[in-house]
Amino acid sequence: MARRETVARRYAEAAFEIARSERALDAWQRDLAALGELLHHAELRRLLEHPAVPYADKERILRRVAGEGVNAEAVNLVLLMVRRGRPGAIDRMLEHFDALVRRERGIALAEIRTALPLDDDQRDAVHERLAELTGEKIEMNEVVDESLIGGIAVRIGDRLYDASVRNRLARLRARLTAG
Repeated sequence: MARRETVARRYAEAAFEIARSERALDAWQRDLAALGELLHHAELRRLLEHPAVPYADKERILRRVAGEGVNAEAVNLVLLMVRRGRPGAIDRMLEHFDALVRRERGIALAEIRTALPLDDDQRDAVHERLAELTGEKIEMNEVVDESLIGGIAVRIGDRLYDASVRNRLARLRARLTAG
C-alpha cells in the first residue's frame, strides 16, 4: 500500500509540474477530474485493470470514452499508469494532484463532520471561522456523521478541531474514571 502511495505521489507531482510549466493547472485539473469520473464506472475500471486485455485495446477504449474534450496529455498519463501496471494508483494520483493544486493556490481542504447537515448560515459561519483560524482560503467537504451526536469536528490536514458531543462525553468519562 505504501508503494502505491509513493507511485501515486510521483505521477501527481510530474503531472503538476507539467501543468504548472504550461500554465494550464485549471485545464489539467478539469481533465483529470473528468478521467476520474470515467474510471468510477465499474466496467471501464475492470477492463483497465484486467491483465488479459491487451494494452492496445485498453488504450483505444479509454481514448474513445474520454473523447476530444479531455486533454491528450492527461489521457496519456492515465494510460502510462495502466501500461506500467499501476491502475490501482490512479485514484490516489488524482487526489495528490488536487492537493498540489490547492497548496499552490493557498487553499486548505477542511473535512467538516456534523451530526446534522449544516444550513447556509452555519456553513458560512464555519467557513469564515476556519479562514480566520488558518489564514488560508478554505474548501469545505461536508460529511454527516450521526455518531457525533451533536457539535462539529473539523480536520484540516493533520489538525483536528473536535467540538462534538461525542468527544465531550469521552473526555468527561475519562475524567470521572481517572479519579
